[in-house]
Amino acid sequence: MKKTSAFAALLLAMLAVHQLMAVPPVRAAVSCSGVMNHLSLCLEFLQGDADEPGDRCCKGVKAICAAADTAAERQATCKCLKSAYNLVDADLYATQTLTGLCGVPLSYTISPDTDCSEIE
Repeated sequence: MKKTSAFAALLLAMLAVHQLMAVPPVRAAVSCSGVMNHLSLCLEFLQGDADEPGDRCCKGVKAICAAADTAAERQATCKCLKSAYNLVDADLYATQTLTGLCGVPLSYTISPDTDCSEIE
């Protein structure tokens, strides 16, 4: 059964608040709440309700990747993406193909097994 977009957005907001409370402040330009805000534009695709990501979704994906300039920022982004994957019950195939369909090269695959600490 598919979760509603409103419920998924609520879960993303809860994750963002949780991340802000659980992680000490880091000097990185990437914030989990920012990642979640951009990723929320992709919920229909990630949950299997759309065959391909829309333009707004891809703009969000591009913004997420553009903000991650350093290894630390890419690792932080990876952790946020993994958390979001688990919270919104995303389709694994959609998650793994999202960046490619949006024309954004990503040096790692987003999955529950990704070790974010190894990203450079």
